[in-house]
Amino acid sequence: MPLYHVPVNFRRGALITLALLLLPVLSSCVSVLNPTGWAPVAFDGDTAYVVTSKGKLSAITVNGDSGTAKWTFPDKDRDEDDKFKTKAIYDAPVVDGDRLYLATFAGGVFALRKDDGRPIWPGPDGNSDAIVGDIAGGVAVSGENLFFGTTEGRLYGWKKADGTPAPGWERPKRLGEGIWATPVVHGDALYVATMNGELYAFSLADGSELWAKPFKATGAIAELAVIGGDTLFVPSINKHVYLVRMADGSVAGDFRADNWVWTGPAEADSKLFFGDFSGYVYGLNITSGGVEELWEAASLDGERIRAGAAIVGDVVIVADRKPVVNFISATDGSVLNTVPLPDAGTVRADIVTKDGAAYITTTGGKLFRAEPGSRRVVEIQLSGVKK
Repeated sequence: MPLYHVPVNFRRGALITLALLLLPVLSSCVSVLNPTGWAPVAFDGDTAYVVTSKGKLSAITVNGDSGTAKWTFPDKDRDEDDKFKTKAIYDAPVVDGDRLYLATFAGGVFALRKDDGRPIWPGPDGNSDAIVGDIAGGVAVSGENLFFGTTEGRLYGWKKADGTPAPGWERPKRLGEGIWATPVVHGDALYVATMNGELYAFSLADGSELWAKPFKATGAIAELAVIGGDTLFVPSINKHVYLVRMADGSVAGDFRADNWVWTGPAEADSKLFFGDFSGYVYGLNITSGGVEELWEAASLDGERIRAGAAIVGDVVIVADRKPVVNFISATDGSVLNTVPLPDAGTVRADIVTKDGAAYITTTGGKLFRAEPGSRRVVEIQLSGVKK
């Protein structure tokens, strides 16, 4: 009964806390799985960075409906990569100049050369020994530094140049519970959520807390996103979505879904679109007084939605866990078309838009392009990938 993905090295105390949080929902069991990994595609021109197999990232040159791998990291044909026990990847790499910054579940954080995927740092022995816990999210980059959190509740700030602690971040912060959401950088602040339901704001310069006290939800927060330029979208497994002001941590809006919300939203103007674990898709309008529903929630027949939606024009693209790609009207919530993806694995990573299309990655290492105009989905045929 695989109901919940828990990294295997999640410490015992945090696991007990999480089980207590889930008890009202999971009356029979909590399934603890090996780390699988899921990450959205990241684009840099005609290059797509795709997690093509468990714990492996490939740089794919995309040409129409096909793509050819330029490199894969770690590379099974390179002896020096044998020590990089990445196990899984849970967020896309950050493209920054001629580098990529990549967080892996068990292998630590890497700075890779864009042209060939070779590590700039760390050295051949990796840096996982310098990190307490595993990484179930990604990295946030700002200026000369990068930031990430671990399943043991540690928050790190490292220099991009060499992967050593950044000024003001000489020691990791201990937040008490696991950090699964990728931290968010906005302006001069870093926003970090925990699986204990706390949300913090830190100064990028020295790590000092910016709010009088953290925002606190009654359920775990596993995702975090910026909306509207000054607000955080904070989903929780307590079935609520909170809109939290970045200035002071106060609540600007509170919406209750039917089930857990474990994804960021697609955003268009002041409108938000997202799904929940009961297979409902919501359209919300942000108002001065909070939020209001645009239409009655669209039902995808109970299929769990873990992937963040995308919007192109007036069409919302939502992939459920089955997986099926759903094209939904942003105007009234009607389902315009559904396209199954047989033998593709599951869809858990956020959908990414590029050039009027939406791109979907699966746990089976496949890449699809959803076309809102024609309501069709095309698989990008990948070649040269090293498994």
